[in-house]
Amino acid sequence: MKKRLAFAAALIGAAALAQTQPTVVERDTPGAAPVLAVYARPEAPLRPDYPPAALRLEQQGEVMVKLRVLASGAAADVQVRSSSGHALLDEAALRYLHGARFVPAQDRSGQPVDSLIIVPIRFVLQD
Repeated sequence: MKKRLAFAAALIGAAALAQTQPTVVERDTPGAAPVLAVYARPEAPLRPDYPPAALRLEQQGEVMVKLRVLASGAAADVQVRSSSGHALLDEAALRYLHGARFVPAQDRSGQPVDSLIIVPIRFVLQD
């Protein structure tokens, strides 16, 4: 039986996770996070390599990775939010996202701003 690789990644904006909108008071509060008009997103589809050792061991799982997308589009502060249960998969996701490029979030005036996002990366083997 030959295994084939299936990979899935999605992008979740931190504000979208909470499913809330800032109130008028929060929008006008000095020092508050900017209200985003556009959320950060990857410049290209996210397709990290499946680690060969994880393939041999038939490891599968989903890694939830939290990161900051800088106004420049670079990823920073990349960290595992929840583990896949396999260090090989977690490390592969972190390594890949450290070098990924993003279209940054924009505030209401269209200016690029730093933002926090959560990226779920699923490593799945299919028959």
